[in-house]
Amino acid sequence: MIRVTLMLGLIALALPAAAQTWKQVPGAANASLSIDTAGIKREGKWRVFRTRTTSLGVEGTIIGTVAMDCAAGITELRGQRLLARGRVVRERAFPVGKRPRQKIANPAKDPAFRIVCRG
Repeated sequence: MIRVTLMLGLIALALPAAAQTWKQVPGAANASLSIDTAGIKREGKWRVFRTRTTSLGVEGTIIGTVAMDCAAGITELRGQRLLARGRVVRERAFPVGKRPRQKIANPAKDPAFRIVCRG
């Protein structure tokens, strides 16, 4: 669960910002992970959403884009953007076909899955 939560936090490619409603995801020991519940969008079988992560000892905030297949219990990383001091410090996008995916071990107990798929 924490592995998925941290993986979600490392995802990012900021989507255009409209209304934002950040919901804290419990479970990460040294990081703060939130999901923008107002920005969850459907793309076929995927629910695409933004994450915001801050970690102890890391300057800046990671804004990410994650896709989740609720039926299969799979997350897909689409990119990451590290923001610090008001600017983009690092950015990475994963091309289609090379996006890392991970099976969620126990979706019923995973807090991010519950927010995105049942929220």
